[in-house]
Amino acid sequence: MALAAMVPWPRARDVHARRSDSRRLDSARARADGPLGTRRGPALFHPGRRDGSWRRWLAGGDDTAVVLHVGRLAHEKNLRVLIEAWRQARAALGQRATFVIAGEGPEARRLQSALPFVRMLGFLPRTDLATLYASADVAVFPSHTETCGLVALEAMAAGLAVIAADAGGFRESIGRGANGLLVPAHEPHGYAAAIEALVKDPAARFALAAAARDRALSRDVAHENAELLDGYARLAGRSARRTSPCAA
Repeated sequence: MALAAMVPWPRARDVHARRSDSRRLDSARARADGPLGTRRGPALFHPGRRDGSWRRWLAGGDDTAVVLHVGRLAHEKNLRVLIEAWRQARAALGQRATFVIAGEGPEARRLQSALPFVRMLGFLPRTDLATLYASADVAVFPSHTETCGLVALEAMAAGLAVIAADAGGFRESIGRGANGLLVPAHEPHGYAAAIEALVKDPAARFALAAAARDRALSRDVAHENAELLDGYARLAGRSARRTSPCAA
């Protein structure tokens, strides 16, 4: 997934000028980074990085759930749905949850205005981003234009319960079943209901997060996408074995 918080911001600003450029960055990042789209793999995105001082800073402690969105803050990331979903979830949960966004982009100011209760952290270095992931509880990704869904894998590897759009790369990275919650991409109420359910039921949240981490660690992105390309090649009546844009 192309995220300003996952690449140096000057580069992201240049590459993300258009949606097609955003998708090219997805591919370039995945080729360069390796397993789980990270330069250090599961050692970087790990629940062991959970930090009590970050929890206190974000939420005051462990009694308040931290609901997180990480990404480039741009129109194509379906932020209109995120805004409405978080408003609904906030109304239902009150002080039981705190909402945090990490990332930069042209929609940052509008998000801050629309969601004054949200902690806007801006760009974070990758080590701080890994600590933020591990110190949160639920990650929400409403974009329906993702190619690889790598951001979901990173959140899952860090031990978060993930709610994402039932579209694009998230279907592949999360899969069906107990690894995460897939929601119709354009239905804010679905995201809000999923957030409310996970915040109110820590046991279900922990079980989902554990399964999600297992899923993230078991994924061999290079192998899966090579198989996908072979499938396309067979459908076209020819054989091919090439490196996938989403390959590690």
